[in-house]
Amino acid sequence: MSEQIKQLLETALHNLKGINDAESVIGKPIQTPDGTVVIPICRASLGFVTGGTEFSSSVSSVLPFGGGIGGGMSLTPVAFLIIGPSGVQTVSLESPKDIYSRIIDLSPQLLEKLKDLLDR
Repeated sequence: MSEQIKQLLETALHNLKGINDAESVIGKPIQTPDGTVVIPICRASLGFVTGGTEFSSSVSSVLPFGGGIGGGMSLTPVAFLIIGPSGVQTVSLESPKDIYSRIIDLSPQLLEKLKDLLDR
């Protein structure tokens, strides 16, 4: 690998570390006036490409180099974690893919209702 391509990769990876951190996925907590804490949760997608080439030269023994880097990051909100006086709740922003996912999402509420019925 040429030294120039190696430098491009090192620069790209160093800069990616700065934009892709834990706060990209688990957002900063937001506290409401009643003491409830809302934490956004996101899905992060990150990609980049780099490349380069050395051109042949009859003028010099040092080959001219051309290269570049491109990249992008996408954050998609998927849920909110709500911590309040009544407990912890997850609010999903995605529709469940199947009935089993929906049952898992509703299981804390279903268990609470079942407990209420049994306590009567």
